[in-house]
Amino acid sequence: MYYLMIELEMSVGAKGQVVIPSVFRKNFNIRPGDKVIFESNGDRLIIRRAEKGTVKTLEKIASRVGEVKVDSDRDYEDGMKERLG
Repeated sequence: MYYLMIELEMSVGAKGQVVIPSVFRKNFNIRPGDKVIFESNGDRLIIRRAEKGTVKTLEKIASRVGEVKVDSDRDYEDGMKERLG
């Protein structure tokens, strides 16, 4: 993968908020509602996109269609085997 060095200066708002510039949102596939992680490394602040877990993603989808609870990947696999036969 090819990485291009981009540096942009942004202002911090009164509530400590900073807008992630669109070039970074697009490049790192960050969308509204996504989580990001702030990490310190010496005098640097690193912001990275949080990875989505399979179970959490499935629970989010399930919450839109009704009550479904998955406690582990194994439970999900067992449930799929029951449904598909």
